[in-house]
Amino acid sequence: MDRIEGLVESQVSRFRTGASEWLVLPWTNGFYLFSEDSEGQRRGREVVVAFLGPGVVSVDTVTESRLNAELPPAWKSTGLVRASFLRRVDHRPNGAAEMLARLEDMVASVGGRQWTALEIKPTNSELLRDFRLALLRRDDDSARSLLDQIVLNGHVSAENLRYLRIEYFAAFGRWAEMRAMPYISALLQTRRPRAISETLLRMVWWTELSGPEHENPRIAFNERGVLGEFGPLVRSVRVPSTPEGRGVCFLAALADEDVEWQTSILERAEEPEERHRLKALASAPEREATATPADLPGHAPVLVPVADPVAEAFREGRLADVVSTFITDPTARYAELALQAILDSGEVEHAPRVLAAVRDLGKRGALELTRHGRRDLAELEQFVDASCADWVEWAKRLAGDVRWADAAAVARNNAEAWPQLGTLDAQQLAAVCDALLEASGGTNADQLRACIDLLCRESARILAGGSSNDFCQVVLALLSEQDNFSEMVRSAYLDLFAAWLEVGPSAGEYEEVLDLTLKIWQRIASPNAVGWCINVLELVADSPCPVDSKRTGLAVLMIDGARLHSGRLSFRERVEVEVLAAGLGLPSQEIEAPKIERDVWSALDGKLVGIYSLLPRVETHLRARLAKLCSVGDVKENHDEVATQALKSLAERADYFIVDTWHAAHQATGAIDAVRPREKQILPRLKGHSGFLRALEEALGG
Repeated sequence: MDRIEGLVESQVSRFRTGASEWLVLPWTNGFYLFSEDSEGQRRGREVVVAFLGPGVVSVDTVTESRLNAELPPAWKSTGLVRASFLRRVDHRPNGAAEMLARLEDMVASVGGRQWTALEIKPTNSELLRDFRLALLRRDDDSARSLLDQIVLNGHVSAENLRYLRIEYFAAFGRWAEMRAMPYISALLQTRRPRAISETLLRMVWWTELSGPEHENPRIAFNERGVLGEFGPLVRSVRVPSTPEGRGVCFLAALADEDVEWQTSILERAEEPEERHRLKALASAPEREATATPADLPGHAPVLVPVADPVAEAFREGRLADVVSTFITDPTARYAELALQAILDSGEVEHAPRVLAAVRDLGKRGALELTRHGRRDLAELEQFVDASCADWVEWAKRLAGDVRWADAAAVARNNAEAWPQLGTLDAQQLAAVCDALLEASGGTNADQLRACIDLLCRESARILAGGSSNDFCQVVLALLSEQDNFSEMVRSAYLDLFAAWLEVGPSAGEYEEVLDLTLKIWQRIASPNAVGWCINVLELVADSPCPVDSKRTGLAVLMIDGARLHSGRLSFRERVEVEVLAAGLGLPSQEIEAPKIERDVWSALDGKLVGIYSLLPRVETHLRARLAKLCSVGDVKENHDEVATQALKSLAERADYFIVDTWHAAHQATGAIDAVRPREKQILPRLKGHSGFLRALEEALGG
């Protein structure tokens, strides 16, 4: 008896609640393994079997009904309501003593172990990866939180932090906030990455030229003095990659009466509608300029000395003119201006010719650079060495053995100018895929990780076109191999997985990607990842299935894995797992709802829940899950793409109204806003039916 008391006291003195720990205690007819949750049971079973062995004990689960009936109320209040019976199978005369001795050894060994919490801190490149993935999926809260972590991390310079803030504001269309940044004026005067220049051009369009207060952009361009304030920026990018940027530069080309510049911009316009808008700007009336005193009768003309045209072009930001003049007639007089112009503009096309011309002048003794010029020459040499013509060249260099520290920056600054991956032929695309897979384990793996969002974007473009290819599977594989499989990486994988399923893969592709998805789940399986598991199951259940046995196998393993953590899941998560099990043709389990969580959902009893979404079968899915959570009055959906009376009526009548902004029509959401304030709408942060329930739970205060 003393030995048993010592065994119990030793464990109780070290036990911590809420940490999925376990205890071996005597009860009724022998020793039992007690824990607060199923995770504690799992941990305890592993240790007990390891120390005692199957020849000494068999671990049998105690049913919930027996525990409810036989455990005293005082014991239930401790929270140790999960139990397994350690049934002794060794019936030798000294079997009981042997079992007790092994239990003592087990408790002594486990008790002497130092438990330390493993704190996994993401690297700086992982934080940047997650930040840009959050921007890609428009997750404002996560992006803001990650940016704060990057600032606190201290590994990013003040200049690059400015660029990250500009990326953040641009992703959410917060142009006025970007314009109000205190260092914007200084940023306009300094050398910056081309991608940042393109973003600033979009800011100029939305803050200076667009809006109901402007009669038309051309008049606003003149009246607001855009060239005076933003001239160097506007003229630094000859042909921008965005419609807004092209609009700003086209107005500048009109002001400069530069027909060649106007033609280049019109040729780059991607859609007929955009070309029509640009031509309309050219024909729009201009507000007549106010006459200056020198223009009035009776005033003598003022003689203005003739300025150096190349220096004047550089001062006004017409960098392309400076470069063109120098390439046509390379002279020492304009060499340093040409170096600065090509670096400030970031134009890859003409950089090698400028570099060759400057080197030739130096070899002939016709040029002696200043210290500033020598620095620019070294920077241009580095720029030319790092430049790439397309994705194929970039991927092959990334996969090489030579360290390329600027690989991510090169891709980020030039990707919009490169041919999209969906336009490459099969041989080129295969070369990119092979190189990316090789780079994932090479010396430049961190650079690949830093621009995974660009690869996700290219993959999404291919899938949006209604086709799938090997590149999409490669990006899914790259996401699955990330060392830190963070929430942002999980979300990015889900988004591409959903788009890939929608296109309709072949049977072979389907099996490969489902195997990949199952490996991810086996790697990350935990209570925190069950939400991801639910989304995966939801996607495979709602998508065409070319291999039914493969889908069933995935469902069995993922659902069984989720159930292992049922003690730490919310009521909603357990309901969703069981509803999906039934929907996939698997046996479902009964769920006992905790009173507190049941009370949260009871707020929907007898209420009308409305939902606006363009997703199919939303009403059916939501009604099935809510029926398990509460006694909801009714669930009604609307999927009109225009402002109909039915949509407005549902938005007004519903007690709770979910607006799926991920799958919606702009005109319809505008109609909802007109009859129901935004604060009374429930806006899911996640895609899919599970995202609707989670948003509803948050609105209820769960």
